[in-house]
Amino acid sequence: MKLSKDKIFNYIKRYAILCIGLFLYAFAFNLFMVPNNFVVGGVSGISIILYKFLGLDTSLTVSVLSTFLLIIGFIFCNKDRMYSSVASTFLLPVFIEITSYFTNLITLDISLLLSSIYCSILVGVAVGLVYKVGFSTGGTDILYWIIEKYIKKSTGSLMVMVEGVIIFVGALVFGFQRLMYSLIILFIMSRLSDKLVIGISDSKLLCIIPYKYDAVNEFLNSLSFVKSVRLMTENGKDVIYCVVTSRDYRLVYDGIRKIDKKAFLSVNNTYETKGGYSYE
Repeated sequence: MKLSKDKIFNYIKRYAILCIGLFLYAFAFNLFMVPNNFVVGGVSGISIILYKFLGLDTSLTVSVLSTFLLIIGFIFCNKDRMYSSVASTFLLPVFIEITSYFTNLITLDISLLLSSIYCSILVGVAVGLVYKVGFSTGGTDILYWIIEKYIKKSTGSLMVMVEGVIIFVGALVFGFQRLMYSLIILFIMSRLSDKLVIGISDSKLLCIIPYKYDAVNEFLNSLSFVKSVRLMTENGKDVIYCVVTSRDYRLVYDGIRKIDKKAFLSVNNTYETKGGYSYE
């Protein structure tokens, strides 16, 4: 099957972004995590602990553990899910090895707090880029999927359990002061990567079940920046959906409440809207 130019371009673009993300992660790993003993979970955290105890090369440890988990994952997990981890499994150790030569030439004279903040920003951007183009970082991500298949727990719960054990071991090895910095990195990193993946919400989705439909509908139609859609439930109830910018949300919300105090209102953050009406 012949691929179109757009598909080829998107394919190259996805892998280019993946490489940028993994390179940033490897750079942050060698520049901040390894020298400062920041264990933030994952196979990278295990590699830092083993480097401290046994002097094992970090890129080699990451490569061996990630490849082992990838093989186990293909045996026990959904194959389609595993394909998202193949590239990262083999590329990340390579980038860790390459960036180690650069970071060895850099000397940073900054506090642990600043190091943890800079590290979290780099790692957050790196992980966000990887996830945004549909890949996984591999490693312990695969472990979550394997356990999830046999233990009915959410991926989030399993992540806390697995990463918690690795971070706790890191605290025992390097001291609980390092634990505090690792938690700072995890907090900022997770928030930043989420924002990169789903974006920053600048609008609100209102779901309205009005008691006074005509009055509420007339009010919404009087606002040029609001375009609403009317639906009807199985039991004949009118439902209105509308998307408004965050700056206009309070005006719309208060207006509906003033007109129809009995109306049911549900408000959600909206990260992306396509098709239909433009509300700007």
